[in-house]
Amino acid sequence: MFPKFGGNALVVLSLLLSLTGCLAKQYVVRPPAPTLLPAIPNPLTSAAESTVSFPVQVNLSPFLLAVNDDNVIPKKFDHWRNSIKNPKGVEYKYYAERDDFAVTPSSSQQANRTNSGTVIHDWWKGIEPLSSSLSISTALRYKIGAPPLQCGDGAELPKRATLNGNLTIGMTPNYGVSASVTGVTLNAIDPCKINISDTDVLQEVKNQLTETVRGGLSNAVARINTLTARSRVENVWHTLRNPIPLEPNAWLLLNIGHVWRSGFFSGGGDLIDDTIHVTAKPVLVFGAEPPSAGGALPQLETEPASTGYHGAADAQLYGTLPTTLANRLASTGFHVVADIPLDYPSLSRSLATRLQGQRVAVKGEFVHITDAAILGRGGNQVVIRITFTGDAIGHLYFVGKPEMNMLAQSVQIGGLRLDLDSEQLLQKSGPDWLAGSSISELVTGETVLGVTPAIDRMRDLVTKALNRELSPTITTHGTVTSVQGIGVFADANALYVRMMSEGSLNLKVNDKQ
Repeated sequence: MFPKFGGNALVVLSLLLSLTGCLAKQYVVRPPAPTLLPAIPNPLTSAAESTVSFPVQVNLSPFLLAVNDDNVIPKKFDHWRNSIKNPKGVEYKYYAERDDFAVTPSSSQQANRTNSGTVIHDWWKGIEPLSSSLSISTALRYKIGAPPLQCGDGAELPKRATLNGNLTIGMTPNYGVSASVTGVTLNAIDPCKINISDTDVLQEVKNQLTETVRGGLSNAVARINTLTARSRVENVWHTLRNPIPLEPNAWLLLNIGHVWRSGFFSGGGDLIDDTIHVTAKPVLVFGAEPPSAGGALPQLETEPASTGYHGAADAQLYGTLPTTLANRLASTGFHVVADIPLDYPSLSRSLATRLQGQRVAVKGEFVHITDAAILGRGGNQVVIRITFTGDAIGHLYFVGKPEMNMLAQSVQIGGLRLDLDSEQLLQKSGPDWLAGSSISELVTGETVLGVTPAIDRMRDLVTKALNRELSPTITTHGTVTSVQGIGVFADANALYVRMMSEGSLNLKVNDKQ
């Protein structure tokens, strides 16, 4: 029989052997962190081209004062007391009087060219306007006497007509307003009943009226040619060149370029509108305030607008923006591009939440994941560190390249694989079962990163950009209709998601300068 103390020794020895066996099964896996890769620049993507548009108004009051001056264009054409002979020796007389001229709304300009009944008209040598056409018109009452023609005389009421002056009006490369007379038209509302022998008389009356009016119009147009829109355009140009602050370290750069016009004036009364367009490639940038864009106001490109631009921001100087062909040619979108940084600590917390507690087992051996982190490596790569316990304790490193899934609007780590040091450590000192486990597939499936934080920040920043005062005379008003990720890039400091926003922008320019 063994002594009593010998039994206790056997129990202690058995326990020690058991613990030793457990400890022998638990592997320690702690490879070194992957080395950082040389920094490479974020590949550039061309910003979508937008167009910032705003109308400039031309005040025609000086011109209208001139054309309605009786000394410039007579208000009465009195040749009733003294007869006139036409080249064929036929005597005739006529009398006409007009009201004040007014600018004809654009929609009626084409109608002025249409003959209705008997029309006394005079197109200026058939030359088509090279730019916008502007019409002024007034009511005319007339009578003609020439045996046997009696039109609007005696018991008859005076005949009614409309007198129309047609101008070509445009802008010079230096933002001056340029106009010239293209013709004068007299449309009879109450036509004379004439025969073949009367046509010579009507032609002479037409020549007398239209030549007199055309000569006066040519003198009055000089008032238009002294007008300029340069100061208003320069105000917008210099304002849009400056960085627009959104947050202490976030700025909107519009990157403006060409300035052009659509070539169509519109409106009526004393004020007519032309639309000026400035091309822009808006981007959001982060960090210190960038410098203002250099360069003076370029010359105005006067070719007709192209519909190929990606967006327009309508603007108004007074009240509601008029519906013009210029505004219809420009689309209604406004696009902004930005690389929104997502910090690695936030991404790590999100990944750890999904992976913590996950178990990987192989033939009775297992590990529990206790933590996970995403780290920047540079070279457009990221590192995934997985910490675990169980039959093996420690961590492993995985490396891969972020890729944007535009359809799912998410970032996934493409080509995810064990880092070289992690792979060699498992091959040399095991455990073999961990190397052959499904931990790589598990990590790959969970490293799908949503871009909602980037979308939310982009929407917030662009909304701020579209609704603010840029200067005492210029304010913006707009909305964001959509935001989506279009690319991704990783450096050692953050994961950058390239976002594209679409929306609308109203640029309101007060005319108080």
